[in-house]
Formats: sequence, structure tokens, C-alpha cells
Amino acid sequence: MTRFAWLQARTQSIVVGAILAALAITTAITGVQLAHLYHSLIVPCQTGCDLAQNDFLSHDQFLQNALVFLMRLAPGVIGIFWGAPLITREMENGTFRLAWTQSVSRTRWLLTKLAVVGLSSIAVSGVLALMVTWWFRAIDLVNLNQYGTFDMRDVVPIGYGAFAFAIGALLGALIRRTLPAMAATLGAFVFARVAVTLWVRPNLLTPQHLSSNLLGADQFGFMIRNGGSPVLVAKASAGANSWTLSTNFVTSSGHVASSNELKAFVHQYCPQIGLPPSGPPPGKARVPAGIPEAFQNCQAAAGRTYHLVVNYIPAGRYWTLQWLELGVFLALAALALVGCFWWVTRRSN
Repeated sequence: MTRFAWLQARTQSIVVGAILAALAITTAITGVQLAHLYHSLIVPCQTGCDLAQNDFLSHDQFLQNALVFLMRLAPGVIGIFWGAPLITREMENGTFRLAWTQSVSRTRWLLTKLAVVGLSSIAVSGVLALMVTWWFRAIDLVNLNQYGTFDMRDVVPIGYGAFAFAIGALLGALIRRTLPAMAATLGAFVFARVAVTLWVRPNLLTPQHLSSNLLGADQFGFMIRNGGSPVLVAKASAGANSWTLSTNFVTSSGHVASSNELKAFVHQYCPQIGLPPSGPPPGKARVPAGIPEAFQNCQAAAGRTYHLVVNYIPAGRYWTLQWLELGVFLALAALALVGCFWWVTRRSN
């Protein structure tokens, strides 16, 4: 049965293997070149390194974009073309009945198919993640934005591949039609990724808090939404490679200012901000008289009223978060596989 399952997946496995081999050769050659360029261009730089960094990051732009696209695409492709048709193809063609009436039980038939193709999916995801992480190592050292590329590096892509395959197998068993199952797999995978990114990942670890003087903020300004009143906005950094979850305006009593309160503050202390422009028509770059002074006075008043509290995940918790999110997707994959096993062995006829 194992040999038969391998023969069924042989063609797609050979194609994927050839693609991975070509990608491995490409990343090995260009990755060594990037590492050499990093050590010759970035490492010796002591001051005024912006030009050197921009020059370094401009190399292999096409390959950078291609690898990013591939990392986002690969797990979904695994679910669509390996997971969804795994059971559905047998159901549509009726070949599952032939297997079940022979000496092979439906339990062994299903477990073998899930194990062979599922382990292949995990292996492909792991090898791809390893190659991309290795290739980007010098670029990541320059960017200092490890959480910005969190879902394309290290171990979490393995969880994405495993979950995509498992949810595809489950939906294929439930729907029993290949094309609808493939579409449903894509929708379920995208929903899970978005849900974990927006709602689960920020809550996997307890954030740390950093108080900062508003006058020393990295960014300070105003934002107008949908033609409404301007509202104060500011950003502060919690350090290189950290993940800033939120930045709040907080009073000395510990009260977090709401959006309406920040609008009211601008209205009271910054009356010139947000007034309709006067003078020359649009298109002429000229700052109206008094605006720079009004901006400085407004920032000073805001500094006397508020301070910033940054909620963030420190750089040192990166690997903890990687393993936790991997565990989340592996748990979801296990649930999907259990559901697939139960449905096929207990409900399918």
C-alpha cells in the first residue's frame, strides 16, 4: 500500500523535487555572493552607512521578490494540489471501493495516503523555508525587521504547509468534488492565516510596556480620516528587531486617550492645524506662515499632557513566538486530519 501511494504521488513529487533542486542551486550561488557583498560592503562601514545599505539591498531585487512570492504561495499550493485531491480524486473515480474490497482496510488505505503525502508536504515546506531563511540571512541583518518577515522564515512555514495539506484533505473528503474542494481549501487556508496573524499571534505572548517622552517620539504628527477633524498620531520605537503592537497616548494618571479626546486636544491646543489652506493655489509648495511654530507649540503642549506607552514583543522572544505559532498550526492540522479520518472511516460509503 505504501508503494502504491508513492506511485500515485510520484509525478507531482518529481516535479516539486526538480523545482526545489533548481531553486537550491540558484539560492546557493546568489546567497554566497550576497554574503560576500555583505562582508565587504556593510561590515567595514562605521558611519554614514545609509548609502552602503541601500546599495546592498538593491542587489538581486527580482530574486528577493520571487522568493517572497514563493513563500506566500507554496503552502496554499500544497493544500490545493496535494491535500484537496487526495481523497476527492478517489471518491470521484470510485477507485476507493476497489481498494476497500481488497485485503487493504479503509483505515490502512487512508493512513498510508495521509502519511506519504502529508510527510512530503512537511518536507517540502521545511526545505523551502530553510533555503529562503539561509538566502535572506545577510539582508535580514541589515533590515533589522525580524517580525516583519516572521511568516516567511525559520519554522512557521512548516506549520503552514502541514495545515494546508490537512485542511485540503478534510475538505476533499467532505465535498467529494475536486474543483469545489480546491476552492474551499484556498478559502479556509487564507482565512486561517489572516485570523492567526491578526488575532492569535499578537496574543500568544504577554507584551512588554515601554514609556517614552512624547517629545522624543520617532514620529509625531496629525492624521485626518474621511475628511474629519485631525487627530494626534505618534510612534515610538522599542528597539531594533522588536515588534511594536500599539503606541498609546497616556496621561500622567494612567488614562489612555481615546481618538475623540485626541481630536479635542488638537481643536483646543492646535487650532491652526487642519484649517483650510489659504494663499496660493494647490500645487505650489509653500508652508503657510506660522504653521511651523504652531506645530512646535502643539507638540510641546502634547508633551506636557501625554506620554507614550509602547506595547511590544521584544526581539528575544522571536523564537518563542515561532514555536508557539508552529504549534498552533500543527494542532489545527492534527484536528483536520482526525476529522478526515473519522469522516472517511465512519461516514463514507
